[in-house]
Amino acid sequence: MSNLYKFNQDTSIDEFGVDHSNFSVRDELEYNKMRLNQSMPKQQNPIRQVSGAIADMTRNYFDMKRDRTIGADDYFHCKANYEAADRGDFGRATATWLGNKKEDFDYYKNQVRGLSPLAASVDRIHDRKVNEIGRQRAQSGLYSNSREACNSFRVKGINEKY
Repeated sequence: MSNLYKFNQDTSIDEFGVDHSNFSVRDELEYNKMRLNQSMPKQQNPIRQVSGAIADMTRNYFDMKRDRTIGADDYFHCKANYEAADRGDFGRATATWLGNKKEDFDYYKNQVRGLSPLAASVDRIHDRKVNEIGRQRAQSGLYSNSREACNSFRVKGINEKY
């Protein structure tokens, strides 16, 4: 069967982060049909994508700080990366670069705060994975907005406005 997306045969996960291991033939056909009917990704002026992505990342960071819900950082990481990547290729690249730089900084900051190098590294790897999930979900076209895409990371207590 020909697919409209890149597919890793070893992990059964496609380029959008969707696990196909339990898909029936009918599921695959419906998924291919859905992918075929989707419009092309949003593309705007590269400067607007970059500046918008920076604004998305910054806004979500401060929303997370204002919300102050314990354990909500994964939701805001996913949401910020989804929104930035949803702007197009330059937004995605900006989100990747900013996210990686922030996690590199946090690696050292966490050690100053008392985490061991191993624990700081585990935190950095985890946050980078959540960031990537947000970016993949933006490209998948399966979600209508960042809140829906990142709902699996919501924890009890997050303000409903986010």
